[in-house]
Amino acid sequence: MTVSCRLRILLAQLNLERAQQGQSALSLRRLAQESGVSQSVLVSLHTGRSQRIDYATIDRLLSYFNLFMPVTIDDLLTWEPEVETNRGHTLPAALLM
Repeated sequence: MTVSCRLRILLAQLNLERAQQGQSALSLRRLAQESGVSQSVLVSLHTGRSQRIDYATIDRLLSYFNLFMPVTIDDLLTWEPEVETNRGHTLPAALLM
C-alpha cells in the first residue's frame, strides 16, 4: 500500500487564497510556529520523505488548516492500493492506469 501526505498541496491551496487576499505566503517555518508541529517534521512531510506520521501531528495540521478552509483527513492523506502485476511485481494502482 502507498500512503502519502498532501501537505504540499494544502499549503499551496492556502497560499493561493492568501495571495488573492493580498497576504504573504505561509512558510513552513511559520506553519511550524503556528501549528505546533516541528519544522523538521513539516519538511519531511512536505518533501514526501516521511515514513510515518503520528496522530498528534495529523490533529494539529487538520486543526490549523481548518481555521482557513474546510479540510478533512482525506485532504491531508491519500492511499493507493498496490496491485500485483502478472510478473509478480507490486506497483501502486495509479501506475497501471
